[in-house]
Amino acid sequence: MEDQNRNYEPENTQTTPYQTPVRGADEQPGSGYHNTNSSTDHSANSRADSSTYGGAYRSASGADGGSTPPPDGPSPYEQWSGGKRKKPRRQRKFPWKPVAAGVLIAAVAFGGGMLAGGNVDFSAMSSGDASGAADSGSGLPEDSVKMEVSETSGAGSDDAGSYSDVYQKVSPSIVAIVVDDIQYGSESSGSGVIMSEDGYIITNNHVVEDGDRITVVLSDSTTYTAQLIGTDEQTDLAVLKIEASGLTAAEFGDSDSVQVGDRAFAIGSPGGVEFQNSFTGGFISAINRNVTINDREMTLIQTDTAINPGNSGGALINTSGQVIGITSSKLSSSGTSSASIEGMGFAIPTNTVKEVVDQIIAYGHVTGRPAIGISGYDIDEMRAAYYQIPQGVMVTSVDTASDAYQQGIQEGDIITGVNGETITGMSEINAVKNNLSAGDTMELTIYRSGSTLTVTITLIDQADLAGTSASQESSSSQNGQTNPYGGYGYTIP
Repeated sequence: MEDQNRNYEPENTQTTPYQTPVRGADEQPGSGYHNTNSSTDHSANSRADSSTYGGAYRSASGADGGSTPPPDGPSPYEQWSGGKRKKPRRQRKFPWKPVAAGVLIAAVAFGGGMLAGGNVDFSAMSSGDASGAADSGSGLPEDSVKMEVSETSGAGSDDAGSYSDVYQKVSPSIVAIVVDDIQYGSESSGSGVIMSEDGYIITNNHVVEDGDRITVVLSDSTTYTAQLIGTDEQTDLAVLKIEASGLTAAEFGDSDSVQVGDRAFAIGSPGGVEFQNSFTGGFISAINRNVTINDREMTLIQTDTAINPGNSGGALINTSGQVIGITSSKLSSSGTSSASIEGMGFAIPTNTVKEVVDQIIAYGHVTGRPAIGISGYDIDEMRAAYYQIPQGVMVTSVDTASDAYQQGIQEGDIITGVNGETITGMSEINAVKNNLSAGDTMELTIYRSGSTLTVTITLIDQADLAGTSASQESSSSQNGQTNPYGGYGYTIP
C-alpha cells in the first residue's frame, strides 16, 4: 500500500516552528570507525548531514478563520539516524492555501493501536518471577529469547557528586550503528542497546529502515555486520542480531516505577561513531506523555537530558544504571524567527519496549493489532461547508488484503460514522478500532456521490496487510488529485 508519509525530506520548504529529525543521527561516522567486516572506511573528514521527516501536522487560524496545515509539512519531533537521501515522491497539490501555524494535531494511524489498546496485552510486564524479572508471557514460544525487566532500584536516591559508576556499568552495553544505503550511496548512524549476551540488540526502526547493510560498533570498537530480525514502525523499535557471545547485556528497569524529578542519563553516539558513548544527564520531566510523531501516537517518557542526532536507539538510564527507556526523539525549533526549544527529549518506556521486542524476536513482527487497511484525510468543518460535503475522513487508498477492499470501500468515500455514531476525524475511528481485535467487525457509514450507505467490515491483523493499494475508477484519483478536498494526511499500515 502506498505510504502517505515516506517523503522524509519534505518538498514543501515552508518554515514552521518545529523540526523533525526522524531518520536518526543525520551524520556520518568519523575517523574512529573502521568496519572489519566490510570494505567501508570512514575518514576524519566525514561530516554531518541533516534530514527531516514529514509527519505530524499543525493547524493554524488565519485571517479568514480557516485551518490549512500542509500535508507535507515537518513534524515538531526530531528522530535521528541520518544522512540518507530519500526516494522522491510525487508532490501533492491541493486547492487550498497554507496559512500561519499554531497547534499540533495529534493523529493515529488506522493500522496502529498498540499503545492505545489494539489487543496487545501489557499486563505481563507487571508479573515477575522470584528473581524479579518479568515474563512477556501470553503465547510466546517457550524457547524464544525474551527481554528481562528487573525491579527498578535506586531511582530517586540521594544525589551524588559523580555518576561515573553508572557510566561504567552501562557503557559496555551501548553500541553505535552504521547503516549503508547502497542504492543511493548514502550512510547514516544511530545507537543501540545490547539486550542479550549472544548478540540481540535493540534500536529504533527509523535508524535502520531502508538500510542495505547494518554495522554494529561495540564500545571497544569491535565491529560486526548485523542481521535485521524485525521492526515495528508503530512504536519505532527494531531488533538486530550479531554473531557474538559473552557480550555485556544491559539491565532493564521497570519504567512504570519512573517518577517526575528522578535523575536520568542518556548514552549514545551523538554526532556519529566519532563521539560514541557520550554521556549526558538531567531529570525525568514527564511520564506517559502522549505525542504524535509521523502520524503515530506514542506514549513516551519526557526528559531534559541532552539528546542529539545519533542518540536514537540509545539508552535512557536511571541512577542505578538500569535502562528505563530507548531514546528516540526530541522537540526543537526551526527557522530564524522561531523561539529556541531546549531540553525536551523523549524515550520509549522499557515496558513498552519489552512487549514489542519479545514479539519481534518470536515472530518477526508484532501480532494482534487490528487494522482496517485504509488511509485517509480528515475533512474539517470549513472544507465540508465549502465543498458541501459531510465532515469526516475521506478514503485515499484501500489495502488489497483488507476486508474493507472486499466490501467495496473506495478511494473518495467519506467515512462519517462508526457503529452508528457520527465521527468527524481519524482519531474517533481509531478510538473504536483500538478497543477491538482482529476478527471483530465495525460498521462504517459511508458518504459516496451524494448518497449514504452502511458497510460492515471485519478487522484483520495488521501483519496480514498486503501493503498494496487499490485504485478505483470511481475514486477521486480520476480527477488527477489524491484528495480534492485538502485536509490532514495519515499513514495507515
